Amino acid sequence: MYSSFAVKNFRGFSELKLRDFGRVNLIAGKNNSGKTALMEAIYLHSGNRSPKTILRPVSPVRFEDIFLRGMRSSINMFDIASWTSLFGDFDTHSTIELLAEFDENPTPLSSDESVCRLQICNVSPEREDFVDILREFNAEDDDDVHILEFVAAFDSKPFYILLSEERTRASRTKAHVLFKSDFIRTREPIDPKDDRDRFSDMKQANAESLLIEALRMLEPRLKDLEVLYERIHANVGISKSIPLTSMGDGMTRTASMILAMSKVPNGVMFVDEIENGLHHTVQKEVWKILGKMARDQEIQVFATTHSLEMIKAGHEAFKEDSLYDFRLHRLDRHVETGDIEAVTYNEQDMYALAQFDFNFEVRG
Repeated sequence: MYSSFAVKNFRGFSELKLRDFGRVNLIAGKNNSGKTALMEAIYLHSGNRSPKTILRPVSPVRFEDIFLRGMRSSINMFDIASWTSLFGDFDTHSTIELLAEFDENPTPLSSDESVCRLQICNVSPEREDFVDILREFNAEDDDDVHILEFVAAFDSKPFYILLSEERTRASRTKAHVLFKSDFIRTREPIDPKDDRDRFSDMKQANAESLLIEALRMLEPRLKDLEVLYERIHANVGISKSIPLTSMGDGMTRTASMILAMSKVPNGVMFVDEIENGLHHTVQKEVWKILGKMARDQEIQVFATTHSLEMIKAGHEAFKEDSLYDFRLHRLDRHVETGDIEAVTYNEQDMYALAQFDFNFEVRG
C-alpha cells in the first residue's frame, strides 16, 4: 500500500507531500483545492498511463468515442482538452514529479531505492532524441506534434504518448503497472454493461455473495441477483425481478464500487465524490461495506468528498473495527500564496474532532 505520496508541478500543485495513508483514505476540501487532481496523480503513478487516462479528466464524454471505441475523429483535440493542464501553471518546460513510499515494497526496485519515482516531461523538439522518438510512431516532425515522456524507476524504459491534431497514441500497449487500479469519476456515468460483465465474472468465480451481502445492508429484502436482458436484476421477493438501475442511486453506485473493486485485488481503488447518490442514513453502512471489501481483497481506497456527513459516517463506521484503518486528508489553499496544503487526521485526531462534532468547513 501507499504510505506517503509527494507531487510536484502537477495540475494545481506546485509541491505537496502527504504522509500516513491508511487502507481507506478520504480526501476533503473546498472546490478547486486539488482533491480529484491528487487522486489522478496517484492513479498515474500506479501505472495507468494510457492516452485515455491522460486526457479523460478534461472531457470524459467527448473522448469516449475516440479512445474507448477506437474511432478516428476530425475534431481538433487541442480545442477539446489542453494537455498542458497536466503541468503546474501550464508550464510545459517543467518536469512533473510523483514520488511514493510503501508499507511493503511491491516493486522490483533496488534495495537502495527509498522512493518510487515517476517523472513526466514534454519532450522538446530541440532534444537530440526527438526525431528518434518520432520514428517509434512513424510520425513526421511538425509544429502540431507533442510528445509526453514518462520515466519511472520501476519501468525498464521510457513510455511515450504522442499528441497531434489527428490522433493520440502511446509508444507501447501499456506501461509497467505497480498496482491494478480503477477510477470511478463523478461526471462519468458507469456503463451498466461494464457492471454486468463484472458481475458475470464474479458469478463465474462463485463470489457473487460478496455483492449480495453488501447490497443487502442497504436493501434487506434482497434475495438474489441475476443478469436478465443484459442488465443486472434484483430479486427482492416480489413477483418479478427488477433492474438494479431502478433501485436508486445509492444501490447502483454501491454496486458499481463493489464490482469495480472486485477487479483490482491487491490494487488501488479511486472514487470521486463518494457521497453522490448516497442518503446520509446509509453512508455508515456503505463505509462498512467498502472497508470490509478493502480488507478482504487487500485493496487501498482513495475517495473525495464535499460532505461533512460522509466524514462523520466514516469515523462512526471504522471506530467499530478493531483496526481503525481510516484517514482523513484535508486540502486547503494558503490564503497568501495560493499553494495547496494538506493536513492528515489519524485515529486520535478523528476522535478529537468528534468531540466537537467535526465542526469545521469541508463543503465546497
